[in-house]
Amino acid sequence: MSDVRGKRIRDESLAFMGGIIAGQSHEATNVLNIIGELVGLQQDRLLAAGRGKQVDLPKLEEICNRIQCQVTRGHTIIRNINMFAHSVDTSLAVFDVRETVSRIVMLAERYTRLKQVQLMAELRDETIVLENSPFFFQCAVFVCIDVALSAAAERRKISVSYALAEGGAEVAVASADPVQGSPEVTTKLNSLRWVVEELGGELRALPGRGDADRLSFFVSNRAQRSYANGAAAQTEDCL
Repeated sequence: MSDVRGKRIRDESLAFMGGIIAGQSHEATNVLNIIGELVGLQQDRLLAAGRGKQVDLPKLEEICNRIQCQVTRGHTIIRNINMFAHSVDTSLAVFDVRETVSRIVMLAERYTRLKQVQLMAELRDETIVLENSPFFFQCAVFVCIDVALSAAAERRKISVSYALAEGGAEVAVASADPVQGSPEVTTKLNSLRWVVEELGGELRALPGRGDADRLSFFVSNRAQRSYANGAAAQTEDCL
């Protein structure tokens, strides 16, 4: 690996991890802020009740339910951050493509939501299991989403899908709007190419090659076999 390529992959990986962790820390902070506001509202009502005002039990129940909703949301955020962090534990692991795509889409939703763009994962019923780097896999998906997001207009949609392919799996990210060429997009696509090559894969659809609204890449299965339709696999190293 050349020094330039190695540095670019390292920089892209660090930027990816830092961006995800920073974004999710903001999400967790929002959860705590909302819980704090709800607790304050609940305390105000209890103080009013202590002064003889009639207790509005349905309202207190509603506040409790809203707090519980945020607690559940917080647990989900922490669980996803934890699983994401463990994706760097080893350079090679067995992972479920459906679960991994679902997780990175959920982690990336903050960025698309801030731009008022809908991000969705088209999850298949069958299980596809690969042996490769789950971290670089998520990084490649995220770069594709980032490129698509640069072109998406407000209130439009970006979708992430995947399918079993000979020797591995193919992931596609489609935007409702065509991706326009720019130095920033070119830089991101070069980084994407190098990350995908680290996965033993290749780019299969790029903006400017007849697929202006679609990016796709192939990821190889290092075990030289792909599992689908719920077939059993060795999962000692699973996420």
